[in-house]
Amino acid sequence: MAQDRTHDADAMRQLAALNRIARIAVQDLAWQPMLQRIVDMLSQEFGWEFVACATVDRKHNEFLCEAVAGIDSEASVGYRRALGSGIVGRCALTGETFDIDDARNHPDVVDTLRGTGSELCVPVQHNGRILAVLNAESHRVGAFRGQRALLETVADQIAGILWAAHLLESMQLLNEELREANVALDHHAKTDSLTGIANRRCFDAWLAADLASAAARHEPLALAMIDIDCFKAYNDGYGHVAGDQCLQSIASLLAYVLDDAPARLARYGGEEFAVILPRSDLRDACVVGDRLRRAVQARSFEHRCAPGGLVTISVGAAASDAFAEPTAGAMIEAADAALYEAKRRGRNRVAQAPQKCGLSAAAS
Repeated sequence: MAQDRTHDADAMRQLAALNRIARIAVQDLAWQPMLQRIVDMLSQEFGWEFVACATVDRKHNEFLCEAVAGIDSEASVGYRRALGSGIVGRCALTGETFDIDDARNHPDVVDTLRGTGSELCVPVQHNGRILAVLNAESHRVGAFRGQRALLETVADQIAGILWAAHLLESMQLLNEELREANVALDHHAKTDSLTGIANRRCFDAWLAADLASAAARHEPLALAMIDIDCFKAYNDGYGHVAGDQCLQSIASLLAYVLDDAPARLARYGGEEFAVILPRSDLRDACVVGDRLRRAVQARSFEHRCAPGGLVTISVGAAASDAFAEPTAGAMIEAADAALYEAKRRGRNRVAQAPQKCGLSAAAS
């Protein structure tokens, strides 16, 4: 009679444990935290000395210990070993349950517990695919007698949830890869392949957005168009490879000078660059433009086909009035007119275009 009551109590205890595991499994689909909660519960509920769960890494042909509970063991979280090696490795490879009542001197037992007396190893499978292994070990011989069915039931319970977690993790990884690919593609689409700075497409988007923002905030906006002087002669004299290197050097120098300024630098096309200056008026644009001009001149890039023997730049500046709403085309046209004026006056200088189209500008 007492034996029957003990048996009933054990059965109720196991049923309660299975219910707890079912609740744990559906709390969330985060793989590792779920496994850790399950092994913690098994260790606490049944007093098992060591419980672990290892997932199957088919890419590397290994199993990976994801969660452990109980006494210290060499098999901690992150522990890896080849599929087929040891009891856990054989279980992960074959999908068989291993219930070793006396593990002492057993040829396949890897003694990570340093004195393993018994071991119970059960596969977690979904539709014939081995996802993980539940492993219990003890220093005592026969510690898991009568527990095989319990652990196999636990494995069956969590198999579907683990598969769903696996699919979710795979989808999250794919989504992250897709996001990174889209970011790289977007960056590539907006970057000039030669100089590494923003390209014309990016400049057009910037200018439209900054003009709209400036109009909404009643703030000025300035634009500087920059052209390398006598660049055709440079290409003809030094060759197109050297010409490309010159463009790269100038772009790097301009970016360096503008690094501490609230400015947007882009390659507009050919040997022409553009700088957008939010919350800046015409005077600000001229100051920045002359700072860039002097930096290029000071760098002393050789240009034997130019009158002064050095690479120089000309700058045209224009700015919108704080209460005007010019179009992007009007801004570019005004800055280009200023650039043409700088060229006409002898190059290597900054010029401002006449006022028009809601822009503030004046010759200097």
